[in-house]
Formats: sequence, C-alpha cells, structure tokens
Amino acid sequence: MLSRNDPDTGMRVMNSIEHYRLGMTRAIFLQGRNPHAYIPALSISLFLSANEADVKQAVLAGYPAGQVLESQHVELAGEEELRVAFDFDGVIADDEAETVFHATNDLYEFHKHESDRAFVPHNPGLLKELLEKLSAIQKKEQIKAERDPKYSPRLRISIVTARNAPSHQRVINTMRSWDINVNEAFFLGGIEKKAILDVLKPHIFFDDQKTHLLPASGSLPSVHIPFGVRNRTVSDPST
Repeated sequence: MLSRNDPDTGMRVMNSIEHYRLGMTRAIFLQGRNPHAYIPALSISLFLSANEADVKQAVLAGYPAGQVLESQHVELAGEEELRVAFDFDGVIADDEAETVFHATNDLYEFHKHESDRAFVPHNPGLLKELLEKLSAIQKKEQIKAERDPKYSPRLRISIVTARNAPSHQRVINTMRSWDINVNEAFFLGGIEKKAILDVLKPHIFFDDQKTHLLPASGSLPSVHIPFGVRNRTVSDPST
C-alpha cells in the first residue's frame, strides 16, 4: 500500500485490508506527499490510483502506473476465475506503431510498417513487467494442473486490441519472443471494444485511450495508462 494518507488515517486502511483478508502487510503513508518516487524502491510493477496527477507524474518518470476510472461494477459472488485484459500498443508494448498511425493517419501505412517488421519484437511498454509476472503465475498453475487433474487454472489473460490482420503478426511474434502466452487475443479492426469486453467480462482492463475505456468503465473496472503519443497534446505536453 502506497498512499498519500497520513499514518493515522492509514490505520483505517490497514484495518480494512485485514477485514477483507487481502494479505497485504507492507504500507507507506506520506501525509499528502507525491508517492511515485517510491515506486522503484518498492519494486512496484503497477501503481494504481484514482488521482490523475499522481499517475501522470509516475508515467512521465517512466514508472508503470494507471488511473483507475470510476465504475459501478459489482463483483459476482462465488466466482473463482480471475480475468485480466490488456490493450497492446502503449500498454504492453511501447507506442512505436501508434506513432506511425498518428503521424500519417493512414491505415495502409500502419499495416505496411508492422508487416515489414513482423519478426522484429516491439520494445516493452510500461506494463510488460506486470504481464511477465502474471504469465509466471499462469505457468505455475499449468504445472499444478498437470500434476493434479482436479485443479483448474484460475488466471486468464487476454489482449484486446484495435489491430487486425496483417498487423496481428508482430503482436504474436513479440509475445513469443518474450516467452509469454495469453489465453485469448482479440484483433478487432474497428469493432468497438466494449462489445467484446461485455462478453469477456474481465475483472480489470488496461488501455492507453480513454475513448475505449469510458464506454466500458461503467460496467467493468478500467484503468487508463496515460502513456505515449495518444496522450500527448500540443497544449499540454504532460498528457
């Protein structure tokens, strides 16, 4: 727990963590000071906050961070499966490909750029390390399932991206080069992500564009990763 709360208020937070049996024992309470500087000291793979300014400062510093958007999601009782969904460009990978499309606004040029580099892995994005750690958990689950036929793996990872063929090849080859397998990949090519997310029902979804997140955020936990060319404007370089 990394929080702007003061230590006295933090006691209530820790009591709530204990009440819900979340298994969190470490906490830092900073009495209003910016928390992002402590991210590397704590080896944090994902800093989540509803405070947009804190998240932007963390991302500008190169740290993995996301803004939790307001949601009316209600967890279903008794569900054992955990589903995590990621956009690809600007989240798992860097914004190289999005920069090409942003500069040209030409889908043909985008696909040509990605097809020409189909076997060149993308550079990592901010959440690549988080994905690696989730993948490591999945591999342990697979080993357990092989030893115990009664065990059913609980963690499922999905990629939900606006890409479509032929630019899907570089995504798959990048994941292979990282030795990461996902359970599902959705290459939507213009289909609204919310339509897929309403069926997939992830417990959390990460995207670098609020245009994809806001329609879905009312019904599922959504996190904005304010990284890359899609989040920069002439009037406000910090976004």
